[in-house]
Amino acid sequence: MQKKLSIKAKEIVNNKSTNFFPENWSKTYFQWMDNIEPWCVSRQLWWGHQIPAWYGPDGKVFVEYTEEEAVKEAKNFYKKDVELKRDEDVLDTWFSSGLWPFATLGWPNQTDYLKKFYPTTVLVTGFDIIFFWVARMMMMGMAFLEKEPFKDIYVHALVRDEKGQKMSKSKGNVIDPLDLIEKYSADALRFTLLSMASPGRDVKLSEDRVKGYRNFLNKIWNANNLLKQNDCNFDEIEKPKEVKVNINKWIISEYYSINNQIKQNIKDYRFDEAARNAYQFVWHSFCDWYLELSKTILYSDDKSSIEEVKKVSAYIFREILIILHPFIPFVTEEIWLNNKLDKDSTDYLMLANWSEEKPQESNEYNDVSNIIEIITSIRSFKNEIGVSPGSLIDISLANTNSKTQDFFNKNEIVLKKLGRISNILLEDQKKSSASLIIKGDLYKMYFEQDVDIKTVKDTLLKKHSKIKDEMDKINTRLSNKSFIDRAPKDIVELEKSNFNNLEKDAKKIQLTLENL
Repeated sequence: MQKKLSIKAKEIVNNKSTNFFPENWSKTYFQWMDNIEPWCVSRQLWWGHQIPAWYGPDGKVFVEYTEEEAVKEAKNFYKKDVELKRDEDVLDTWFSSGLWPFATLGWPNQTDYLKKFYPTTVLVTGFDIIFFWVARMMMMGMAFLEKEPFKDIYVHALVRDEKGQKMSKSKGNVIDPLDLIEKYSADALRFTLLSMASPGRDVKLSEDRVKGYRNFLNKIWNANNLLKQNDCNFDEIEKPKEVKVNINKWIISEYYSINNQIKQNIKDYRFDEAARNAYQFVWHSFCDWYLELSKTILYSDDKSSIEEVKKVSAYIFREILIILHPFIPFVTEEIWLNNKLDKDSTDYLMLANWSEEKPQESNEYNDVSNIIEIITSIRSFKNEIGVSPGSLIDISLANTNSKTQDFFNKNEIVLKKLGRISNILLEDQKKSSASLIIKGDLYKMYFEQDVDIKTVKDTLLKKHSKIKDEMDKINTRLSNKSFIDRAPKDIVELEKSNFNNLEKDAKKIQLTLENL
């Protein structure tokens, strides 16, 4: 009987009527289904579907749909009325659960709910019950309704502790989600789990990660307060019809691009990528760069540009709440309702539609990207050589072309303010400097504070040598077959990760040394 039930349940996966995400879990499904064996259908439990079996006086078994049919069959067999006793066991938990997609909708009656909601769209489940539950539902669905119970099966990861160990009370490494929610909020925990839900990888949960994403929620809340402090109008938000300011063109294009990416990520069940893209756009593109760049306009005398920045920032922030809502529903809904972003306070954020716009790049878009890259490179270089981030520099454009010089001239105010640049020079100076290459252009930097280049070089060389020594030690361990075979898998993975991080650090130091 089991083999017969499995035939159609295998066909619907083979012909893609039902799909696994990640796809590799279909192999586990087929391993069970191709080698299916009889299973026990009963359990001695207090609650469940009672076994449809009745026993006659001599132990003869009558299995029927109803007690009336069992009595009728017994009378035909014994040629008289007899007393039947029903089996006290109930159907196995997984057998009962296998009926869930349609039994909950009123089956065997042909209800409106059954017509509307069967088959369902997505099943979210763990890999450890692919046969016990998923396969049973598919077999039952094909047997009783001749239709697959769901179109997609999303197999989520197992949540482990930060060392990759399975949580257990005996180990004392159980992380109580209610404790995390109490300390950091449900949204912070939800976003953490989504951001770590990479296909085929278990989630190594730690409190520090949840704390980090709580800071992300604070960032959004503070961005909202900043906009309100600068009189950004949330009363009449609409898509800007005409945009003239460069940073506004840039952030709108960035938003449309990331919006489309996130929608595709969700469609592909790559919730980790969707969360990462949303995080990068909101924290870095909008909060770190757009709001920072917009201050140079908000605190200027250009009234038309100020009004445009206010309108665009309010519009983009509204759209940010919409794309973040599936990930962090509580804080986004709170901000939405506080700002009355539905205009008449009757619609909730959960009902708002996503934008369908396509990104459009322009020369102005590229200008802003170049500004960000130059400022980031200067800040990173200062950090590498131990110079205070707030210290001022002079920068020489003597080795750049006229196009670059025109660009600096056009964006002088922003570059000086955010890049902490005192003077933009067209000739090299006869004093100690450091060279920096950005997108193929060579710049010379002269520091406000005294910088002993030789000392900086010596310090970086020692740091580079120390990193190389550590890389050699890790490489020796990873080259040892005995270590690979005996060490726990999570320790081996940690060693590989440490090696990759050290390698990146070594390359950054080498590049800095070349630029000094």
